[in-house]
Amino acid sequence: MCKKVNIIWASVIAVTMISVSSCSKRAFDINSPNPNQPSVVSPDYVLSAALVSSANLVFGGNANFANGWMGYWATYGEQSPAVLSYNITNDFYSGNWDDTYVTLENYKFIEDQSYTPEKAYFLAIAKVMKAFHFQRLVDLYNNVPYRDALIERNSFPKYDSAAAIYPDLILQLDSAVGIIKNADLVTVENPGANDVMYHGEMNEWVKFANTLKLKILMRQTQMAGGSANITSNLSGLGSGDFLGAGEDAAINPGYSNSSRAQQNPLWQNVGYGTDGSPTGGNFYTRANSYAVNFYKITNDTQRLKLFYAPNENGAIRGRAFGSSDVGQGNSVISGIGSGVLLAPGMSAAILPAFESLFLQAEAAQRGFIPGDPAALFKAAVTESFHSLGLSDYQNAAQKFYSQSDNRVNIDVSSNKIKTIILQKWAALNASDPIESYSDWRRLGIPSDLPVSVYPGTTATHIPFRLLYPTSEFHYNAANVNGQGNINQFTSKIFWMP
Repeated sequence: MCKKVNIIWASVIAVTMISVSSCSKRAFDINSPNPNQPSVVSPDYVLSAALVSSANLVFGGNANFANGWMGYWATYGEQSPAVLSYNITNDFYSGNWDDTYVTLENYKFIEDQSYTPEKAYFLAIAKVMKAFHFQRLVDLYNNVPYRDALIERNSFPKYDSAAAIYPDLILQLDSAVGIIKNADLVTVENPGANDVMYHGEMNEWVKFANTLKLKILMRQTQMAGGSANITSNLSGLGSGDFLGAGEDAAINPGYSNSSRAQQNPLWQNVGYGTDGSPTGGNFYTRANSYAVNFYKITNDTQRLKLFYAPNENGAIRGRAFGSSDVGQGNSVISGIGSGVLLAPGMSAAILPAFESLFLQAEAAQRGFIPGDPAALFKAAVTESFHSLGLSDYQNAAQKFYSQSDNRVNIDVSSNKIKTIILQKWAALNASDPIESYSDWRRLGIPSDLPVSVYPGTTATHIPFRLLYPTSEFHYNAANVNGQGNINQFTSKIFWMP
């Protein structure tokens, strides 16, 4: 675990693009000591870079494995055998751990520098973003270093129980909301342009915090006593308290096509170079036949052609996950579509509005919050169509969810929770596959998610979790070994049934 506090230094490039440092020594890494840099930096200058780092973690490739496992993406040829075979190691997508803790160190820095009335908003934002990242860590690894993790001079942080971390995340989010609502409007400093997500609109940060709280609580629906705990923690909250249509939690520091480093991280990951040529990620990322077939059989033609690009014959075609048939090349199997790759300057929505609306629809259907679950579901589907850049998205969405098919029409569905989660899965393609992965582990939906056909694969289901990274065994061996023998197929996240 990278324990040195790596303060992310802001650097103004073109339209205030912020460079991000990390333990993995990526572009613009400035971890080396510099006598010309001050020893104390205002949180104003760290906030924008920390938020950009969050966007990079979500869209820079760390979640690509989940896009494959959840039936959205396949690969050209036999790329990424560990992903295709589930034969993962401790080095498998370890950026989800190593880079996340570097980013958390920076939010902790902001937090530590903001315990004054003037910096109250910065304190609240740091608490919210720490909760965002710690939830992702728990959802991927279960027990993780939490209370000891960000303490300077503690090189061997103890692991906390995941079941104990989740309730504290709720407390931190409630605290952040209280800090924002009780701030002295005369003296408090608004983060303004340094807030590259909501530009200082603190009511949106309150909604984002409440939505994260809802997301954390909905993970626990299958746990003993979960319903009572969820109901209690959501008391007094309704649809107006969460992110609604058009209110994406979306980061944009000024993404553009001026240079590769300035592109939106998803575009940089699986999109195109500044000259318009496909990147390696774009070349090797292909449509998964499972999702393609689902969109086709549910007559979801509008989203199908936006999630995936037509092949040379103008058709959308996928391949089975794990297929090694290189004869079905890129001229036959579809790539990533224009609705996913809108533009190199598009915002990075770390929690899109449609995801919030699906969470609300499920919560309302289960009786945890007031509201009409059908109306929330329809709003979520509509917002999904909108997010893909479809001009006539309202009519297209209404035509889609009005079909006489319980997979898309909540009004006729005999299992409304299943309908909500299926359409949530359909909407999250390339957007937040970790959320889909969590829903599958929590509810088993989609129930027919196929196992990889990669040669030699013997697994009966996709893995339940990731393995602790090599860095922990090098630098925090006693504590990570104390977690026992971890197996990706049998070791579960605490909220799983």
